[in-house]
Amino acid sequence: MTSVTQTTKALAPVDRNRRRLLQYTCGAAAVLALPSGAYADDYPSRPVRLVVPFPAGGSSDTAARIVAKGLTQTLKQSFVVENRSGAAGTIGVASVIRASHDGYTLGEGPVGATIIAKLIGLPVPYNPVKDIVPIANMGSLPLVFAVKGSLPVKTLADLVALAKSKPGKLSYGTSGAGTPGHLVFEYFKKLTGIDVTHVPYKGDAPLTTDLLGGQLEIGILTGPAAVAQAKGGKLKYLAVTSQARYPQLPDIPTLIESGYHDFSIEIWNLLIAPPGTPEKILEILNSAANKVLEQEDTKAALRAQGYLPPTPMSPAQVKQFVARDRALWETIVKTTGVHIGS
Repeated sequence: MTSVTQTTKALAPVDRNRRRLLQYTCGAAAVLALPSGAYADDYPSRPVRLVVPFPAGGSSDTAARIVAKGLTQTLKQSFVVENRSGAAGTIGVASVIRASHDGYTLGEGPVGATIIAKLIGLPVPYNPVKDIVPIANMGSLPLVFAVKGSLPVKTLADLVALAKSKPGKLSYGTSGAGTPGHLVFEYFKKLTGIDVTHVPYKGDAPLTTDLLGGQLEIGILTGPAAVAQAKGGKLKYLAVTSQARYPQLPDIPTLIESGYHDFSIEIWNLLIAPPGTPEKILEILNSAANKVLEQEDTKAALRAQGYLPPTPMSPAQVKQFVARDRALWETIVKTTGVHIGS
């Protein structure tokens, strides 16, 4: 006959297991019930992945690595760059948007994948307005209006006059159809009423080669590409698209100075996060990014790569900055009618 004591002893291990399970379940439920900000108290506690939507070695990749290095030093945790290129940057951006919103997968959001691609009809597997969370601007570049050395012009006004005297006879090159350079010059054509033929290239390098060789009259170059050719003296630079003059080419006037008021364009790369990322984590990253951008080492490194002086912004200012540029690009696309998608 089994005694009450024996029965109790036999059941005790089962009770203990049940009790442990109950304690675990209650604890897990309590963690899940915590506000999202509670997870940010020790952020970042492990390495952070920073997805760059372009191949290694380009200007966008370089800016991301400069900022990632600074974030690593500032937040005492590794920020590791991962290149995931394709489809004008949209593949990499899409991978960030689909990632867990815990702050451990961030990305670089170029203006093309963040705004332009959708506007010109390219297939974009996300909603650029709702799905992309901007944190900071990691670096901006101007575009430069360049012409071959033998073209008889010295100013933008000269170029417009020459183009009007030879409708359809001049050609301009960009790094590709649907790129910011393409859209900017098409908009310039609308503003001035000139007729100039577009020649799309696969990047700045072949474009610059033909411009130097005289096969092309006009080229819309990125700032770094223009700086690389400045010492050679074989090209003439007529204007830069940035709000203020380009420190690397200080003698070149802006479009605004050239008489085109409110016409300023900068090609930027945002630090972005997936939708749903806790506000506290976004604030930590924004504050850290601003510290990095204010450091002299960062400024010098970005300048050496052809970037404009960085502008630290609060989370609200970043959102306003993106909204302003979105409205500008919407105007440009609507005015020019450029459509690349099927």
